[in-house]
Amino acid sequence: MDYRFNTNGEVVFINKQAECLLFQEAGVFMRIGLLTTTAYSNYVQALIKSLWRALEFCDCSLYIFEGYSLMNNTAPDYQCNAVYRLVSQGRINALIISGQLSSRVGLDLVQDLAVKAGIPVVSFGIELEGIPSVVTNNFSGFEQIVSHLVSHGYKKMAHIGGPLKNPEALIRRDAFLKVVYQNGLEVPKRFMLEGNFSDVVGYNLTKKLIPHINDKEIEAIVCANDDTAIGAIKCLSDNGINVPKDVAVTGFDDAAASLGIANTLTTVYQPFDEMSQKAAELLLDKRKYVACDQVYTIEPRLVIRNSCGCRETSSAGPAGYSGSVSGTLRSHGRFLSLDEITFYSALTDSLTEYGMNSCYIVRFLAPTRFDDYASSGQSLKGTLLYGYSKGRRIQYTKSFDVSKILPDAIFNTLDGIALVKLVFIGKNQLGYIVMSAPESMTDFMADLCIDVQQYIENAFLAHEKQLVEKKLSDTLERLINTNRKLNELTVKDNLDKMNKIRFLANNMLQNRDIGSGDYYLILVEIDDFHEINAQYGFKEGEYIMRSISRILSSCIRDDDFLSHQSCERYVVLIKNIQGDVIRNIGERFLDSLNKLNASHGKPYTISISWGYCHAGIDSDFEKVYLEAEADLSRKKHLKDKS
Repeated sequence: MDYRFNTNGEVVFINKQAECLLFQEAGVFMRIGLLTTTAYSNYVQALIKSLWRALEFCDCSLYIFEGYSLMNNTAPDYQCNAVYRLVSQGRINALIISGQLSSRVGLDLVQDLAVKAGIPVVSFGIELEGIPSVVTNNFSGFEQIVSHLVSHGYKKMAHIGGPLKNPEALIRRDAFLKVVYQNGLEVPKRFMLEGNFSDVVGYNLTKKLIPHINDKEIEAIVCANDDTAIGAIKCLSDNGINVPKDVAVTGFDDAAASLGIANTLTTVYQPFDEMSQKAAELLLDKRKYVACDQVYTIEPRLVIRNSCGCRETSSAGPAGYSGSVSGTLRSHGRFLSLDEITFYSALTDSLTEYGMNSCYIVRFLAPTRFDDYASSGQSLKGTLLYGYSKGRRIQYTKSFDVSKILPDAIFNTLDGIALVKLVFIGKNQLGYIVMSAPESMTDFMADLCIDVQQYIENAFLAHEKQLVEKKLSDTLERLINTNRKLNELTVKDNLDKMNKIRFLANNMLQNRDIGSGDYYLILVEIDDFHEINAQYGFKEGEYIMRSISRILSSCIRDDDFLSHQSCERYVVLIKNIQGDVIRNIGERFLDSLNKLNASHGKPYTISISWGYCHAGIDSDFEKVYLEAEADLSRKKHLKDKS
């Protein structure tokens, strides 16, 4: 016969067979889902185990759905998330939503999801409108622990809370402030820190408090939950600060003790077993479940151990904390260096070694985005990448509707507690992992799932990288071929233009009156044309060419010659030379260009360079052109150096 503690700390024996008989008489066989942030915390592990104890004799199965990916959504679009499909459209008959989820995704999303799930829902830990809720008295529990610290004579306190969007965190903060103010104490705002209920953030926030602890400005750190407190204690220990000699630390939940982990943390015991029993009762007994605002509040109790400065007087579990921020099995990344074949082999070995019942990796036929409204109403198909059950590999080649979680033939083989974990990168949902294990191995299962998730995500990124590199390689090859063809065309085009210039120049010089028989060939180039064109776009390049063409044509006589040879180059031929032609034309060029730059309002300045050659009518035109080009090159080089 099993037992649990009641609200007075007394042992109550439970006849679970008799309790479950009531459910069986009501014709109940149910698959219960637990939607939470992650299975990877002491709090959720304690919740999983207490729910299993409430369900194990009731011919029920328990499925844990990690809802961490819902952080990518908001209340209007969460139905695009595959997790919503998995819990609301397929196998699950009833759902328990952990209040911890609202810490990550917000209360509005959790509230809307609970109402629209389409199956019976019970909220665990927070009150939801129109949904039966099972909660602990957070205010009373936090009042007890803060009052206990005050009784020690502590006057200088700091509070590391939970996320302010989480109702439990707000209630605990308010209770902390009430006791502080009632006792005439003050807490500076800089000592009121917002955490996220995790040990890692608890560790990092405590780092900020260390100088103040060393300066005797803080005597006690009141943490919103045990995981935060564990992180705080680890940080203090790493920095040579003794708990409780130098500073006291307290938590809330007593989840570690519920898991049988030895610890010395003064905390508040959250009655997981009683809360889980009530949640199961509401879901399993159809005669009692009504979608309503009914709130069932179960009283917590203060658990005094050593971290507050007391000698241990009461405990919900054994004393002497032996955990750490990094946990016992957090060796994540064990598969990352493996190729695909080796990975599947190593995964099979790990599943067997850790005593997992089964493991399945499902890939969506096409990745779907968290904000893909168009596909949210359509069937989402998946295929099995990997299957393992009770020591052997499982093959399944057909695609299936992922709302069923797994194909019928495979789903019915799941045994123990199942964990469903979405695999995603950025806004892309790739698939999910389904793993099942005995109740005693759920912490190992949570660890192993993280390793599998990391491998799949990295393998996907590597595959995407290969595709990108292949596309780049193909694009580069096409560019090389295109450039080769363009070069061939450019050479031909330039020769055609040169022949045209030669023909027009010769025609002009031979058929018009020439006073001296001499002329100037001027080559004009727009400076930095390609850079401006690349940075500001083709339209700006066209604007510059039009502007320079207009300036050059306005600075020469009607019977002189102007040709736009290429994007940045112009050819000018001046005949009937009189006076200092180069200086006069240059001054007209620059004066017009300065006026343009002063008026165009562009984020760049247009400038030109030119080179020239003085020649006679009988000169070899190609040589004249080359000498003008050499002069242009020298002047551009001098300009670059200056």
